[in-house]
Amino acid sequence: MNKPLRKKNLSKTSRRGEQKKAVSPLEILLRASVQAIAEGDTESARGHLSNAIIINPNDSYLHGQMAALLIEEEEYDKALLSLMQALKLEPGNPKWFTSIGTLLLQAGRPSDAVGFFEAVYQLDPENTLNVVRMLHTQMDECNWVAHQDRKNKLRIMDNAPALGDRFPTLLYVDDAGFQKKRAVAKAKNDASLIRAENTFNRTPAKDRKIRIGYFSSDFYHHATMFLMVRHFELHDCDNFEIFIYDYSVKPADETRQRVMDAVDCYRSVTDMKDADIAALAREDGIDIAIDMKGFTNGGRLPLFAFRAAPVQVSYLGYPSTTGMRTMDYFLADPITVPKDLRRHFSEKILYMPNCYQVNDNTREHPVLRPTRAEVGLPENAVVFSSFNNPNKVTPVEFDIWMDLLKEVDESVLWFLAPSEQVKTNIRKEAETRGVPANRIVFADRCTTDEHLARLPLADIFLDTFICNAHTTASEVLWSGVPVVTMPGQQFAARVAASIVTAAGCPELAVETTEDYRNLALRLATTPEERQALREKLMVNIRTTPLYDTEQYVRDFEALMAKAIQRYDDGLKPDHLGLTEGKV
Repeated sequence: MNKPLRKKNLSKTSRRGEQKKAVSPLEILLRASVQAIAEGDTESARGHLSNAIIINPNDSYLHGQMAALLIEEEEYDKALLSLMQALKLEPGNPKWFTSIGTLLLQAGRPSDAVGFFEAVYQLDPENTLNVVRMLHTQMDECNWVAHQDRKNKLRIMDNAPALGDRFPTLLYVDDAGFQKKRAVAKAKNDASLIRAENTFNRTPAKDRKIRIGYFSSDFYHHATMFLMVRHFELHDCDNFEIFIYDYSVKPADETRQRVMDAVDCYRSVTDMKDADIAALAREDGIDIAIDMKGFTNGGRLPLFAFRAAPVQVSYLGYPSTTGMRTMDYFLADPITVPKDLRRHFSEKILYMPNCYQVNDNTREHPVLRPTRAEVGLPENAVVFSSFNNPNKVTPVEFDIWMDLLKEVDESVLWFLAPSEQVKTNIRKEAETRGVPANRIVFADRCTTDEHLARLPLADIFLDTFICNAHTTASEVLWSGVPVVTMPGQQFAARVAASIVTAAGCPELAVETTEDYRNLALRLATTPEERQALREKLMVNIRTTPLYDTEQYVRDFEALMAKAIQRYDDGLKPDHLGLTEGKV
């Protein structure tokens, strides 16, 4: 469900010379709800809506907006009651079916949700929000009917770019221009009621410590922290002060404690309004505000529309532009954003010299590892693996994978499948392509330690095209397993090429699907080459930039210093690298 609450029938200024029309109590409550949502104050918004429903209990719109708020707060049972009331009042309105599907999707019931979206697609095929949610649900279950009628679905989404979630389209189409259009429309819509604060009570940073604030809801046992926790520990405390603004709803754990121990100031701001978080950061004297979420779940991009700091940077968590006029920079590298792709970002690019992705070089390899037999793999056959989230897999790469299984006798595909529905659909797709279902070995979700322990059992990791492996790619390489990848056009499709290059193995990033297939086949059928590559990776992990966390942090800090110096010099943001001259 989109951000709740849009202005509805609010009073308009009358023609010149006439008095304004009287504003009804219902309109006042709706206006207050709109403003509360813009400020991130969902509690007040719920109060205003509750009072509005008392005034007009037969308004389905009000019940729908209440459901949207309840869904954001993960109160799914209460939200369902509100939506059922809206549906009772308007039984022929397909948007309530979309809303119910959305609730079920967010409640972790995609198999129940998909039917609602598919029904609406038949009744109201131009409904952009419904199309995005339908694709999201179908891709989560490897239901590749999502890729049928593809051009028409892209047209529908392009016609109303502000509607629907951003992240699912990153998995659906490799088109950076398409992603930017949707991001800009969404950001403009979200910021329509927000006025940025552009004055800051601060002194130039040249002769003092630079204050960096990191904003996220992932300061706990989360994939982003697996990459970043060492980063916080290595910040230069003589030249930087590090602040954390945490809006997580997760309980504290060892990872969060490690972050808290490493930084100068940790602030839990979960219950604060977006405007108040931004104001707190300004009060703290933050020079550079770093958003680590973007449009992903738990992100709070609107707070950066208020401006939390003179310089604001999008970093790591969301692999595309935010589309925000107030987001100054996006951190990347020359592979993920070459010069010709800069136009697809509303931000200027901060170029790390090697890979944009940080890693923790203190992570230890698991001591206890399972055997192949213990995880259901054949002992002596070639094991291709796909440990990307299954929603990244499309028929294009799956066709290649099935051809590889046919070419390499007794080989198997080790496929991450978090649900029975994914397993059912993948078995069906394999058999449709003439591959027996028993050539697919499914890997369930497990703990991080168990996952890292099983990775070395694979022979070759086969990457996805539209959205690559990110954290998974660096973990697989760290485990000594080669990653075969093919860079695409958008940032999300170029990440793995950056990672394998930073690991000293650029030959693993190929240019065409034919090259991708041929490289995977050669590695599968030439065990001595495969073994040599594994040995090379284990050496490179200790000697190449991918896991050189110390140098990464020094480079990162140098870029941050250049960005704030540029601001203090009265210059607008521009593309910046560590070398002198134009980048």
